[in-house]
Amino acid sequence: MEARKALVLGGTGLTGSLLVQELLAHPGYEKITCYVRKPSGLSHPKLVEQVVKLDSHQGLTEADDVFCCLGATIKTVKTREAFQLVDLHAPLHIAKLQLAAGSQRFLVVSAAGANENSSVFYNRVKGKLEKGLKGLGYPLLVILQPSFILGQRKESRPLEKLGLTVAQWLSPLLISRFKKYIPVQAAAIAKALVHYAWNSRNGVYTIPSDRIKAWEQPATSLDQGN
Repeated sequence: MEARKALVLGGTGLTGSLLVQELLAHPGYEKITCYVRKPSGLSHPKLVEQVVKLDSHQGLTEADDVFCCLGATIKTVKTREAFQLVDLHAPLHIAKLQLAAGSQRFLVVSAAGANENSSVFYNRVKGKLEKGLKGLGYPLLVILQPSFILGQRKESRPLEKLGLTVAQWLSPLLISRFKKYIPVQAAAIAKALVHYAWNSRNGVYTIPSDRIKAWEQPATSLDQGN
């Protein structure tokens, strides 16, 4: 197995922290760099944390694979402009730098319903991010589009919690074209990110929530294709 280096954006959030654990445990990664706002306190021989300001950072990191789990809420960042900085401008800025640095694979957690023309602000921002990333020309771009993400968050999100309760109640009814709105565990997203980094041919892949949900099952039952 080849030895790779990874860069993680958003490695201290719900999904990102689980992803970091997956990467540290994976025998194929020899070094994992995390860009953070402040040190997480996690210590591991393969882990390097760099405190950076994402939108203005100009450094290049040696990384074969770049994983982006950045995400905010307007409640926490206060304004739409600040939200776009975290969820759109910063990911695109780092993606461009890392492509120039030689990174070959970019994997990002987007959202179900992402559409640059959406009337919903959140979905519109995620859609713009997806369009921007597709225009960069990464050999491999994997876009995960989870619906509501299940897991224990550090901060409270009352509206999201309400929506999640409704979505979980409706999950058995979400069939056909509505399958992409099935809630999914953050741990499944983390596992899926690593899987697609190692098992995807070059190209652009969009993975909806129902396909991510398969990673909540034992690995032996998973479809190993893209």
